[in-house]
Amino acid sequence: MGMAASQARYLGLTARKTNVEYEGQQINQARTALSNQSASLWNQMLSLSVPTVPEITEYTTHQYSFSDGYNNYTLSNIQTVDHEEGGVKYNAQVTYYYNQDSYKSIQSRNTNPQVQSITSDTARVVSSKDLGIKYTTTAGTITITSGTDDYGVSLADKTATVSKITDTTLDAYKNYLKANNLSELPSGTNLFSISYTDSAGNSVTRYTTSTTDMSAQTTESEDTVLAEDVGKEYYMLGNTKAEKYSYGSDIELDAAYDQIMFDFPDLKGQEMWVYEKNGHRVFATKEDLDACIASGQDAIKKDEFKISSSIDYQDPLNQYYATTISQRLEVKDYAILDDATGSGRYANIKLRDFSENFDLKSEEVTDQNSYNDAMNQYYYDVSQYEKQMTDINAKTSIIQEQDRTLELRLKQLDTEQKALTTEMDAVKGIIQKNVESTFKTFGG
Repeated sequence: MGMAASQARYLGLTARKTNVEYEGQQINQARTALSNQSASLWNQMLSLSVPTVPEITEYTTHQYSFSDGYNNYTLSNIQTVDHEEGGVKYNAQVTYYYNQDSYKSIQSRNTNPQVQSITSDTARVVSSKDLGIKYTTTAGTITITSGTDDYGVSLADKTATVSKITDTTLDAYKNYLKANNLSELPSGTNLFSISYTDSAGNSVTRYTTSTTDMSAQTTESEDTVLAEDVGKEYYMLGNTKAEKYSYGSDIELDAAYDQIMFDFPDLKGQEMWVYEKNGHRVFATKEDLDACIASGQDAIKKDEFKISSSIDYQDPLNQYYATTISQRLEVKDYAILDDATGSGRYANIKLRDFSENFDLKSEEVTDQNSYNDAMNQYYYDVSQYEKQMTDINAKTSIIQEQDRTLELRLKQLDTEQKALTTEMDAVKGIIQKNVESTFKTFGG
């Protein structure tokens, strides 16, 4: 190998060795960064607190209770005092509580009322025998002697006018046929209207069929009469029908109404309607029902291109109901506590507000709900702890794998560097020989 070639080879090996050393430095820096990450994960793991199981004793307390035969009372606090009142010396001031049922009225919001105002256009009929109605016709008039109509109004001693309907184009005639799925009346059957004024002053018209001319007969009859008026108005809330409330029709409803009027006096004098909601009967005012309908219609008008029903955009409806609720009542009073046994636990109590002494029941009581909440929190903390440990272990495994890869590459570079050093020494020897040979030749 010539001197120039040897020198070029030596320079190439030197450059390659420098690159190997530079890559080795980069690997060492990368391993240092991985080491710092591993140390950070280790510190994070050390900072984790291991969840501990809650002790049930932490939620167990000692308490006294007594009963007067009507209510059960629990002492929540006892303070030692020296108090004299009415010649009686009290050695404690106690706080006790008990639960008492109270009949209350509640206002709530029906957030999806879906109120509709319906006007009946059907002529539904039932037997007058089912209604308990008997009436006598006399030359075009009917005297109703017993029974009650759909409105809860007594029909006793009512006089009505009977008219035969011969015009088959009338709505009443058509509605009657529609309600009974008929295309025409059976042969020999006539349709009659019965008109009268109820006790509330409302004009009422009902319909009946008969095979005889009722407008001319003078005998007692028990024919079919209309049970729902054409043109009668009512409200529907979804698929639930609301009924106009009339005081005196239902003892339970009357009691609820009285309580609502007591708790919400602003409602007095307003027309009330009753409907079923979640298995309970609730009240709503006619004013609020109409306001719901109007709010839905206004919402549709604001977006005239919205294809939907106005009942889907109604404002919430105020509804009222009365129910029995249990309330916790707390009382503070002076008392005489007696430790007759000397065991440190009181045996009986004499309260200032009671004439009798009561035996005290001493017991350990566990707040099971709080303990269950603590256990649920513990299970949650354990799952979080295990997740964090799993995450740390997973990240540590990745770091270790990356470090092993870098370590293997560093060993390869070390082997390569040693080979380069050996080869450079060989080339350096050749260059030395070439120099000596050249100088000796000129020197000779």
